[in-house]
Amino acid sequence: MTKLTLLIVILICGSFLGACSGDSNKSDGKTVDVYYINSKTLGLVTESYTLIGTEKEDRIKELIYMLQKTPGNALYMNALPKSINVTWNFDESGSLLMDLDTAYSELSKVNKVLCRAAIVKTLSQISGVEIFQFSIGGQPPKDDEAGALTAEDFVDSTESNNVYKAKLYFANKDGDKLIEYIADVDLTGDESIEELVIQQLINGPTELGMYSTISEGTVLLNTYKTDGICTVDLNEKFLEKLPDVSAKVVIYSIVNTLVELPDIHKVQFTINSEIQKTYSDDVEFDTTFERNLDLLEEQK
Repeated sequence: MTKLTLLIVILICGSFLGACSGDSNKSDGKTVDVYYINSKTLGLVTESYTLIGTEKEDRIKELIYMLQKTPGNALYMNALPKSINVTWNFDESGSLLMDLDTAYSELSKVNKVLCRAAIVKTLSQISGVEIFQFSIGGQPPKDDEAGALTAEDFVDSTESNNVYKAKLYFANKDGDKLIEYIADVDLTGDESIEELVIQQLINGPTELGMYSTISEGTVLLNTYKTDGICTVDLNEKFLEKLPDVSAKVVIYSIVNTLVELPDIHKVQFTINSEIQKTYSDDVEFDTTFERNLDLLEEQK
């Protein structure tokens, strides 16, 4: 055992040992599952962990620590990012009141769902912890995040779910607005989810009333993520813009699609691994792009 490993063990033991041994909770000295995100499939995955603490409060602290600890598998990422500060209060009636600071609001919609699911499914393994109430920065959450939650409110998608419902953006008839489309993406191959959704954009829509945004012959060469930025490398055919589609619609069809995915906040483009100054002669292209919902066509 290295000195660093020994230090970590000592710190954890110091935080969670010393509790009363009279608590008969089901997780006492027992292995539980800590939930993370598989960065390839975007589903929840688990790593086994044996609890050290003996009382509910100690176990809650311990599992929150583990949720934010770097997973052992390099393909996994935290559903509860380290940047989010968590405060909580346990009610003996079985309710755990959890406040996530405003860093939570910066997560994508998918990441928010996965974050809450990982917290609930991990901590509900402690006997007596049954109902979860969330607040964001001390304020009630938005309507779609409100209400009491239990582990049964989240479908267990660990490792068995090979289909991801992705939100894709195609052009409208006039080529000046984006239309949102939900597509089933098969995750059984070797490609990343980023590669799969971009390839669907390249292939074009299958529904009437939606139109391609990417020129024929465009090839996706590579994608990679760093610190929330997804870099998309395309071949030179991408620069041959479709004549009836605006440059911004082309760019944001990709950007808006990608930022719907977990752990992506911005998009950077390269062409044959090189940064281009402009796209279609008039759009600055050597920068990072964030979500732009102003281009969405209003639903009739």
